[in-house]
Amino acid sequence: MADGSTSTLWKWLIEGIAITIPLVLTLMILLLVLDFVLGMLSPVVGAVDLLWPGSSPPAILIELSTLASLIGLFLLVGFVADRTSGSSIAPAFHSRMEAVPVIGSLYMSVRQASDVLFEDGNDQFQDVKLVEFPHEDAYMLGFLTAETPPEIREGVGAAEMQTIMIPLGPNPTSNGFVMHFPTDRVHDVDLTVEDAIHAIATLGVASDPDE
Repeated sequence: MADGSTSTLWKWLIEGIAITIPLVLTLMILLLVLDFVLGMLSPVVGAVDLLWPGSSPPAILIELSTLASLIGLFLLVGFVADRTSGSSIAPAFHSRMEAVPVIGSLYMSVRQASDVLFEDGNDQFQDVKLVEFPHEDAYMLGFLTAETPPEIREGVGAAEMQTIMIPLGPNPTSNGFVMHFPTDRVHDVDLTVEDAIHAIATLGVASDPDE
C-alpha cells in the first residue's frame, strides 16, 4: 500500500513539474516582452506630456491606446498581405530585407525564430515513419517532409529515397536531423503526426494526446 502511495505522489510530482515549469517560463517570456513594449512606448507618453502639459491622460491609458494602435497596424498589414492579389508581397519583402548587408542576417534570424514560435509545426510534416537510426536494430520515429532532391538520389545511386526529419525531444517540431533514406529502409507506422509529436515531447511517457 505504501508503495502505491509513493508511486501516486511521484506521479503527481512529475505531472506538476511538467505543467508548472513550461507555464512559468511562458509567463516570464510574456512579462519580458510586455516590459520591453512598454519601454518602447515611454517616448510616446513623454510626447503627450509635452503637448498637453498638466491635462494629459493617465500614462497607462496612453500606453494601452498606443499598444492597441500597434496591434491594429499589425492586423492591417496582415489583412492587406492576405487579401492582395499579389500574394508574393510577404516573400518579396523578406527577400529584400535579407539582402541588406548586416541587417539582413539579423532580420533572417528573427524571422526564422518567429516562424518557429507562431507556425503550427504539424503542418510541416506529411506522415509519420519508422527508420533504423542511429544504428542497426534501433528505431526512431521520423516525419516525412518532402521529396528527396534528384541530385541526392543520383549521388548515392538510389532509385527511390525519402527525406525524413528525425526529431529530438522535448521540442520535436524544430529540433532534429534532416536525413535521406532509401525507400526500402523507411517503414510505415500507424501513428498520427500529433501522436508522434506528443510521444517525443513527453520523452516517450505518453503517445496519446488525451493521456
